[in-house]
Amino acid sequence: MAIRSVWSPVNEFVSLREAMDRLVADSFISPRTLLGTIGNTINLPANLFETSDGYIVQVSMPGVDPEKLQVTVRGDTVSLKGERLVPTFENAQQIWSGIPTGSFEQLFTLPAAVESGEAQAAYEHGLLTLRLPKAQHARSHNVKVMSGKDQKVLESAGASK
Repeated sequence: MAIRSVWSPVNEFVSLREAMDRLVADSFISPRTLLGTIGNTINLPANLFETSDGYIVQVSMPGVDPEKLQVTVRGDTVSLKGERLVPTFENAQQIWSGIPTGSFEQLFTLPAAVESGEAQAAYEHGLLTLRLPKAQHARSHNVKVMSGKDQKVLESAGASK
């Protein structure tokens, strides 16, 4: 016995749930949307880590000359400018290309401001690692909670001055 299935154009549409899942995944997981791209469409894959006193950003950028890479940190924004060059071969015709080349500029927005003067950058094996200490006002601080008895001592100390 043969099972027949009838084609329906409705089956070709992406379900609302699939579309929303894709939208959420692109918005919160992809560094392209976390950071934004300007100019060329070279999107650099990146990871963001948070420590108690700062952030660590890893950016995959094989083929980029670290001497020609410009990293700018201002407030809660990191800007990367550079160029990816891939060598070509004489007497060879390229059939397909999966490696984006050319100039790029990519912005990363961090969850909080950082101390730009204390930022550190290291490039090794095609991976750029940025260590960005949080600005003092953006760091968490413990606040001592005083009881009524402690407050009276402070008030009397303030009165004796």
